[in-house]
Amino acid sequence: MSRPHALLRAGFPYVTTLGHLLMLRSPKDIAIGEEGRLYVLLTDGIRRTNWDDEDLGMIGGVGSGDGQFTWPAAIVRDRDENLIVSDEALHRISTLSSEGEFLGSWGEPGDGDGQLNRPSGIGLDKDENIYVADTRNHRVQKFTRDGAFQLKWGCHGDGEGQFDMPWGITIDELGDVYVADWRNDRVQKFTADGELIFELGSTGSGDGQLIRPAGVEVDGDGDIYVADWGNDRVQQFSATGRYVDKFIGDATLGKAAIEYVRSNPKTLRLREMITQEPQKRLREPISVRLDDEGRMYIVDHLSSRVQVYQKEAYPLEPGEIMDEPKSRELQCA
Repeated sequence: MSRPHALLRAGFPYVTTLGHLLMLRSPKDIAIGEEGRLYVLLTDGIRRTNWDDEDLGMIGGVGSGDGQFTWPAAIVRDRDENLIVSDEALHRISTLSSEGEFLGSWGEPGDGDGQLNRPSGIGLDKDENIYVADTRNHRVQKFTRDGAFQLKWGCHGDGEGQFDMPWGITIDELGDVYVADWRNDRVQKFTADGELIFELGSTGSGDGQLIRPAGVEVDGDGDIYVADWGNDRVQQFSATGRYVDKFIGDATLGKAAIEYVRSNPKTLRLREMITQEPQKRLREPISVRLDDEGRMYIVDHLSSRVQVYQKEAYPLEPGEIMDEPKSRELQCA
């Protein structure tokens, strides 16, 4: 599927909120399954839920055994809806079925080829090779689906292609790799082999600036979404890295939260006493994901929920939009 020549951006409205404190305590990431199934990564396992905000139970658990996690960081799903999870503390990548069956794990601590030091973000390409943000080694590594080392790039620093604790990572449909360079306050885009294409972001709180970006995602239009953790927002950029929009949070109570609050008189009274506006806002969003319907899922870490938005944009052909201005004078005319 080719990307559009340009877009008519009609809006990106808020849709709903999923989860609440007791259901999604301090969520880390989310994987989007088929038929409305959702898998939210928590510190103590994976909460299964769905678009109807139902609690479908936990899989995984706390520990160092097979199928357990000590410090899970990121989750992705493969084409069979198996769940792949990185674990910072155990320096490994584990795979579980959607029902929680342990399918295997790989990884060992160290800084050699194929070794890991607090791996965080993980991403799959179209062949289901796995790219890992090897955070404390300040690099990206590529593995086969079974964990065989293929290549690496990056080292500690703030120059082009260098990293300072890379965190989020994703691969677009063209095979390009996007890395949220956490302590350098930027996102870097690479080819599949690690050649730098461009970078976006700088330190700050203005439009297009970042403070500790944690997650990154790309949609089929090429738009780039960054979980701007330190600024309590998600920012949207065009395929060329131009700032487009930001999301600061519009949360309402979802179905599960309403049921929980209504069953607790003390919680009801406390909610009646607080100012409502701050409760809507994002607090330390740590991950952002997109589904095939254009819905954006923001993992609202400190508020223990997921906020969902719906992209509305229409593809344009070259004859439908004026060519980009070629001079500053024309841009200002």
